[in-house]
Amino acid sequence: MAITTISDLTAALKTGARSNLFRVTISAGALEGQEDSFSYLCKGAQLPSSTLGLIEVPFMAGRRYKIAGDRTFPEWTTTVINDSNQKIRQAIENLQKKYSTTDYESDSAKEITGAEASDFAVITVEQYDLSGNVVYTYTLNNCWPTDISTIDLSYDSTDTLEEFTVSWAYDYFTFE
Repeated sequence: MAITTISDLTAALKTGARSNLFRVTISAGALEGQEDSFSYLCKGAQLPSSTLGLIEVPFMAGRRYKIAGDRTFPEWTTTVINDSNQKIRQAIENLQKKYSTTDYESDSAKEITGAEASDFAVITVEQYDLSGNVVYTYTLNNCWPTDISTIDLSYDSTDTLEEFTVSWAYDYFTFE
């Protein structure tokens, strides 16, 4: 059925999904007690994406038969407002440090144990409606920070708060 009037559009759209009605939470213990602060100071995120690979099977006369391949999950990014004590950034840096294979802070550059299964975070992204009800929930499993961006410092910036982005790798997501 084609939408031909404003009434049709209004009925199909209702109020529309709002990109500013969301909450991102990280599993307890992943950020050393800063999980609640992260939820409040996580200024931006995305609903995660996934890609279904393609396998082309050669067939007669140069034709190709296409079948679905493996599903992949690209890195996911959050934007965080930096708190005055940099507790969230420090917690994320400490989480990232658990995945390093070498301790660069010592002179001997000794090997360290690395991350354990409990060090991987579970991140939940909830989308809300105008009434504050959860409409959709994504759960990203086995997350860890791959990149923590720089924070630009400048004498010119007198009316802005510091922000940084974090790119997260994860194994897969589920949704409700």
